Amino acid sequence: MAIENRNYVIIPIEQVENIDFNLVMEDSSETLRISEDGKYTFVKFEGNKPSFLDDFDQYTYSEIKNILDNVNGIWYVDDDEQKTFTDTIRTYIDKVSWSKYNPFNWL
Repeated sequence: MAIENRNYVIIPIEQVENIDFNLVMEDSSETLRISEDGKYTFVKFEGNKPSFLDDFDQYTYSEIKNILDNVNGIWYVDDDEQKTFTDTIRTYIDKVSWSKYNPFNWL
């Protein structure tokens, strides 16, 4: 399927433990892109929206591209932010009370 036909859903980082990686295009938590503030990620899928994403807004390719390319938004990480990006993410993920398990044990 063409990239323009993919769908995207932004979710809070706390929801990562609920992702069924068999239903999205990402392989694991290690392949997720995380927002600059460490609070959000997104998944992409083709076809119907998986039920574990029902509570979240769905975006088209052009909509998510506009969100991710916004230099003033939480998805754009410039060179200066990149230097502290991992620490920002680690700090936020360590504060989350995971109900199942911490899927980001690679940090």
